Amino acid sequence: MEKAYWLSRKRASLKLAQNAAGSEARLIHYDLAGRYAVNAASVEASAVDLADSLPAPIYVTGSNPSFDDADDA
Repeated sequence: MEKAYWLSRKRASLKLAQNAAGSEARLIHYDLAGRYAVNAASVEASAVDLADSLPAPIYVTGSNPSFDDADDA
C-alpha cells in the first residue's frame, strides 16, 4: 500500500513537470519524481527483507515424544 502511495506521488510529480511553465519548476518536479521512485523501491525491498527475517514456522506433529510424556502426568 505504501508503495502505491509513492508511485502515485511520482505520477503526480511527472504530470506537474510536464505542465510546468518554467524550466526550474520542471526540474524540481522531476527531482521529486525521482525521489518518490526511490522511496517506492525502498519500500518494496524492505518488505522482502522483512519476510526473510521472520523465524521458521513451527509444525506440530504427533510424533514428538515430549507431547506423549505430558499426557502421562
